[in-house]
Amino acid sequence: MKRIDDKIKEIEKKDKTNRWVYYIIVALLAAFLIYASTTRKQMDLKDAQIDELTIKQTQIYKDLDSVNNHTQKLYSDLKNSLRPEEYWNHIQSENSNESYIAYLTNDWGIDKEAYIPTAIENLKSTETIGFEGWLFVGSKNNVGTYENRDVIEIIYRQFYDGDVSTLKDLEPRVGDIVKLKTTINRKTYRYKSMSGANEQGWRNKTKGFVTEVYADPNSTNFNIKIKYY
Repeated sequence: MKRIDDKIKEIEKKDKTNRWVYYIIVALLAAFLIYASTTRKQMDLKDAQIDELTIKQTQIYKDLDSVNNHTQKLYSDLKNSLRPEEYWNHIQSENSNESYIAYLTNDWGIDKEAYIPTAIENLKSTETIGFEGWLFVGSKNNVGTYENRDVIEIIYRQFYDGDVSTLKDLEPRVGDIVKLKTTINRKTYRYKSMSGANEQGWRNKTKGFVTEVYADPNSTNFNIKIKYY
């Protein structure tokens, strides 16, 4: 009986020893994994730093950086050299839909407030260089609610003091500048009834100036006439 008790104690002793060995192995493995992970992150960081340094040392990067600096200088020189009168005289000499629209929507840091009314009036005239035509842009129900049909978005309205993010979907007005949203060119028409297609359509993602609006009394269609380029 004593031999059996001794055997059991011997087995229990070995079992405890094995468990401690197991715990030690697990602890060592965990420590190794943490060390390996930290080392890898440090290596990745060093690699990233080396890659960035390598890129900055390449001739292509230097050339691009030089071009960017040159462009910034040209912009700065243009902004500082052009006077409002000279800028406006240049726009008038072109006398095109494109030049007047660019004048109203582009921000070159040049004071142009004094000439905005004239630019709008010139766009309303029939003497500017470019194209014009009617197109369908939305619907207006019998209670006067306008719904944008994702054909255009308004990008400029004189004296608009509301939230700019809400301007794009409002009902178009005469004097607005709109941008074509569709990814393909859009047909325009000579008549508000959307008949008589123009040979030259409106190119996608370009801008147009609204000269007339028309809510068709026989339907809910809302059409606008634009000058474009």
